[in-house]
Amino acid sequence: MGETNATMITDASSQSSLDKIEGGHEKGQDAPPPIPYTAFSTPRRNFILFVVTAAGFFGPLSGGIYLPALNVLAEDFKVSDNLINVTVSVFMLVFAVGPLLWAGFADYRGRRPLYIVSFAIFIVANIALAASPARYGGLVTLRIVQAFGSCSVASLGAGTVADLIEPKNRAFAMSIFLLGPQLGPILGPFLGGLFAGQASWRWIFGFLAISSFVLWILIIFCHPETLRSRVGNGADYAGKTWISWPPSFQSKRAENTGPKSKVPTPMVFIRLFCYPPIGIVSCNTAVLFASYYCIAIIQPRVLADRYHWSTTNVGFSYLASGTAMIVGSLSGGRFSDWKRARAVKLSPTGTVDSERRLADQIWGVLLCSAGTLLYGWFCQYRIHPAAVLISTFLAGFGMTWVFVTSTSFLTECVPTQAASVFALGGLLRNPAAAVAAVIIQPLVGEMGLGWCFTGLAIMDLVLVGGAVVLLKVKSPSWRKQRDSAQKT
Repeated sequence: MGETNATMITDASSQSSLDKIEGGHEKGQDAPPPIPYTAFSTPRRNFILFVVTAAGFFGPLSGGIYLPALNVLAEDFKVSDNLINVTVSVFMLVFAVGPLLWAGFADYRGRRPLYIVSFAIFIVANIALAASPARYGGLVTLRIVQAFGSCSVASLGAGTVADLIEPKNRAFAMSIFLLGPQLGPILGPFLGGLFAGQASWRWIFGFLAISSFVLWILIIFCHPETLRSRVGNGADYAGKTWISWPPSFQSKRAENTGPKSKVPTPMVFIRLFCYPPIGIVSCNTAVLFASYYCIAIIQPRVLADRYHWSTTNVGFSYLASGTAMIVGSLSGGRFSDWKRARAVKLSPTGTVDSERRLADQIWGVLLCSAGTLLYGWFCQYRIHPAAVLISTFLAGFGMTWVFVTSTSFLTECVPTQAASVFALGGLLRNPAAAVAAVIIQPLVGEMGLGWCFTGLAIMDLVLVGGAVVLLKVKSPSWRKQRDSAQKT
């Protein structure tokens, strides 16, 4: 693919460069220090991480915040429930495919212009949705535009993290960034219910427009370009003020930057996806997300019918899985970085393969499968609701643990196309969730809660667990084949 060797970690590259520098100096002369991975100061890196995490929050938020208002929208727009559900489906479809376009250009032209343009589209779409008359065709069209504007930030954020954080610490940084996309679906329904119930459904989009506009201004004036093939390690920003004045749309290309990404074309994405580890990891996350989404979809009906919970209490029940995602993301990132650091120390060459992170996924698969299994039987036999919430915690924790290691692997596998491979990783998740939403009610009706979720747990364990074992066995040979192909 022309990228740097995906199996070599930056630590080894830095050491190799340092050895060459030392060899080129006369004896007794001090060698210059190695070039740091990033020239951005720690406070500024943390600020950038905060901005991209907040940006990543808005995409999933705009999907989840809309759901409580579906009944009200159907009445105001005078259409059936099926037609109003189409506005959810088109949003999810665009949200799944759109990141491929944004990410390809972000890896080629830079992160900053894409942040500015995509957020501008998102803001305009929300203003139009808040102010437009109740016409169904306009609602569908504007939901497509809204999804296209909001879908970019997750893949762009993952690319930004890869730009700033060296691989040995990347999993924990990625776990912090993923808090944004993970909190969106949790807080979205809660906020949407408040706006739709206490004010008007139009305030849902008004809130999205106002809050995203504040972040957009922050991006324009304070968010620098980070793409390594354009600004290198950001040395041109070192020692300068954080505020860009006058703000520029695109930064100048620095000298001595890293290898450049290929021009984004469909074949680039097809080749990336056809590399077995990338394709398998993308499918793994889609399967786990579909299983978790089945729990999320069925939970309001189960808690209302079997435990007689109010709508407000049902909303609070999602805090269990939300907390699990936060804890799973942070602990999974820390654990993955710790295991990688230990492997580096034990390695004779001081390097590890990027696939090394994938072995840690098995623990997340086991927890997610156990949580899914327990959820079905706890609900089937009306076990205490605390037990039900614990099972959702296990499922959410395990799923997020897998997501963190997967995302870290993808950004290390093809460093020059970090945003693109992250977009590929999410390509199948939303369609899988859409299918899950359609089939879960009929499946539960035919099989019952216990056996339905037992089947989902077995699917997770066999498909995802088996794929993790396959990756551990076959990844070395796949990597060698890929390296040989790159050299020819």
